[in-house]
Amino acid sequence: MHSNRSRSRPAAQPRAADVTLLESQGLGPQSAGRALPRRTVLRGLGVALALPWLEAHTSPRSAATPTRLWYVYAPNGVDVENWRVPPGPLPAELPPSLRSLEPWRAEVLALRGLTQHSARANGDGPGDHARAAAAWLTGVQPLKSEGQVRLGVSADQVAAEHIGAATRFRSLVVGTQEGRTSGQCDSGYSCAYSNNISWASATTPVPKVVDPLRAFDRLFRGGDDGLSPAERRARLARRESVLDFVRADARALERRLGAEDRQRLDAYEQGLRELERRLAAAARAAEDDYVEAVPDEARPSHGPATFAEHAAFLGDVITLGFQADVARVATMMLGNEGSARRYTEIGVTEGHHPLSHHGRDVEKLAAIQRIDALHVAAVAHAVARLAAVEEAGARLLDHTALVYGACIADGNRHDHHDLPTLLIGGRRVLGAGDPARGGRCLEFPKDTPLNDLHLALLARLGVENVALGDGRGPLDWNG
Repeated sequence: MHSNRSRSRPAAQPRAADVTLLESQGLGPQSAGRALPRRTVLRGLGVALALPWLEAHTSPRSAATPTRLWYVYAPNGVDVENWRVPPGPLPAELPPSLRSLEPWRAEVLALRGLTQHSARANGDGPGDHARAAAAWLTGVQPLKSEGQVRLGVSADQVAAEHIGAATRFRSLVVGTQEGRTSGQCDSGYSCAYSNNISWASATTPVPKVVDPLRAFDRLFRGGDDGLSPAERRARLARRESVLDFVRADARALERRLGAEDRQRLDAYEQGLRELERRLAAAARAAEDDYVEAVPDEARPSHGPATFAEHAAFLGDVITLGFQADVARVATMMLGNEGSARRYTEIGVTEGHHPLSHHGRDVEKLAAIQRIDALHVAAVAHAVARLAAVEEAGARLLDHTALVYGACIADGNRHDHHDLPTLLIGGRRVLGAGDPARGGRCLEFPKDTPLNDLHLALLARLGVENVALGDGRGPLDWNG
């Protein structure tokens, strides 16, 4: 996560003034009838909790409702026969890999024909997995050189530079697997390429947060950087809800709100409490598995039991972050490129990467299809969460363009053309009159640069005149 603020830990001691911090923001009883500033927060005991969208935020001079951009990346390619759909309206029955998106078919725009040329060898030999992750959002072919890293700024960070200054965090960068930034992971390419899709500069990937509990704490509890494992366990044992710290401010705010806003605030608080409860339960389960003889510094971070649970937690944290407007840009890696994760929860005991080299083996293809479906189900969960949040007369999903895809099509061939790509939601981002609406598949000419999609989304966010790899200009939805 990129923060615009210092990472210093907040003061731990309560202040008497905490109970009147709303007044310190100019929001005391004398302000009744005035619109709330969008950046109003609830404070208490060192916690600053942003608010969801409320009608009380609106006024004739209110700024436009913010738009968001969320990229989700899947590694190792897909089973293309159970993924792709023909151009035109989506078929009555979605292919098996996409079936969990059925409730949201009207929000789904499948894109065909997009290519990431910089993920191809182009004279550099093997290393397709490293190039795929590195080039997906940057459009730049990574440098293949021992001990050196050279790439480019990724599209999400271009967006974050433009729209992230208004929020506490420029962007949220998460993933389900830790990743090294040194050493070689793929045919002479640095591990930094395989393990990151978000890049702040040509030499600096944006570190991704893997522990959902830590991601939540950074967004809503002021972070816990610098705590030892023992301190983290002690904190977990006495864990209180973030809402307990801001109770006085919350009650004062409720007295200023109408009935519908009170319901919105209550729903937001319930969402926070429920996610806290689930995260704490998962953390306690992980604690139960610890062996006391293992030294604290060697103990693993708290981790959910399954991939599905892990991805759902991370998706929920991002959704709450968008809802509270502490960030407007997010990237999420469902796995590192070349990952050999075993998805035992769905009966897949062979590693993902070895399976992707299926050689048309029927059983291996069936396992790949189940993995694809599991990945898409994680996206469907996030879409459902976004759709459940009301914001400014629409849904948070309408204000969020979610791109789901991979930079390898068939994992056996390491194809980087006709990439599996979905654009979901974002009706308010694309524009009400834009023909790029859901429920259909658009096919573009062969080898249309994937970077044109990134440029189109950046343009919808107000970012113009950006160079991105072989991008020619914003994707023409009427092409």
